[in-house]
Amino acid sequence: MHIVLVGAHPDDESSASGTVAKYVDRGHDATIVVATRGGRGHWEMEPEELMRTRSEEMRRAAGILGADLVFMDHPDASIPGGDTLREELVDVVRRLKPDVLLTHHPLVLRDDHRRVGLAASDAALKASLPLHVTGYPAHRPAPEVYFFGSPMTPIEPDIYIDVTDYMDVKFEAFRQHVSQWQRWGAPPEEQEGYLDELTQRYIERFKQLGREAGVGYAEAFISKSGRRYAHDLLPTSHRS
Repeated sequence: MHIVLVGAHPDDESSASGTVAKYVDRGHDATIVVATRGGRGHWEMEPEELMRTRSEEMRRAAGILGADLVFMDHPDASIPGGDTLREELVDVVRRLKPDVLLTHHPLVLRDDHRRVGLAASDAALKASLPLHVTGYPAHRPAPEVYFFGSPMTPIEPDIYIDVTDYMDVKFEAFRQHVSQWQRWGAPPEEQEGYLDELTQRYIERFKQLGREAGVGYAEAFISKSGRRYAHDLLPTSHRS
């Protein structure tokens, strides 16, 4: 099986990295697709330097998770919405041929995330239509789509993945995104201890999801199809 995660920025995979690591460990393939290189996610570093830095951070994180990596190279904070992004992602889906697609929920707070989540979700279906002609053949059946992130309109997760045995690798991948895990705009003397504080909040987040699912640690998803049950693995009829 091939699991594909489509995110807006380097580090967005952190919401679902345990699931990616778990599938890879069980012999499946994984690819992380990142729409931008994150050139505006800092208060001091120049965009070109930041894009190089975040690209390398993302490569290290993907390597730790055992996933392939694809950059789409859209400008950070200016990802095009609508047809442009959707059609580009149609060809991404057709080329990668995922069985499962993970992406941002279309109702999350940040606009880059919303655009990517909606376009990826729509592309998953459109990529399966044989009469929609692009440079790649149709990919059928359409992949199952699962959203991560907290929608602005509260929606309860309907899928929990037990990642208790994968918290070490999830944590290691998370810590690669050093440029992002700093107190925004604070001088160096005020940064001390912040990464540890942030890491503890990150771990607690997945511990709470684990409590909801009755396991040690979990990641949560909202299925596009509206499935309503908790699983150890993502439910899909395409699993090999």
